[in-house]
Amino acid sequence: MSSPDDIRFPAPPQGYDLRLAGPKDLAAIDDLMRDYFRELGLEMDAEGLDRDLADLAEGYQAGGLLLLTHEGRAVGCLGLRRLGSRVGEIKRMYLRPAHRGRGLGKLLLECALLMAKAVGFSRLMLDTRQDLTAANSLYERFGFMDTADYNQNPRAERFMALDLE
Repeated sequence: MSSPDDIRFPAPPQGYDLRLAGPKDLAAIDDLMRDYFRELGLEMDAEGLDRDLADLAEGYQAGGLLLLTHEGRAVGCLGLRRLGSRVGEIKRMYLRPAHRGRGLGKLLLECALLMAKAVGFSRLMLDTRQDLTAANSLYERFGFMDTADYNQNPRAERFMALDLE
């Protein structure tokens, strides 16, 4: 088992940079998440459902938080956090609309799988909404299968899992 810091991520397309987010990136992640919630018509609930966003360092220390930038501006992210000793969860996958359709979601998900294996996860979970059709299709292409509701997220309509071993 290694750490996400040791992973050699696939190279993003020209003009993009992909890295593990650090303390200096918190404002950029916050800005992305505000766009994410606005796009979905949701209010952020920092005390409840979205408490992982209130303290990103704590919420994602066992996995990591990827940040994708284009010409220095944050355009996407994906979080990986621990649910159990060998179970991780993909959270907060988001790409700004102008950067969709370029294979960047696939890149983020590939990197999340590398991170999950590096920290010793044998299973990944995620929740999503039915109206996020591109995301659902991507998860299915990677082999995620429908599973039972594992987190009682009232915003989610679909729950998926992928065995890594």
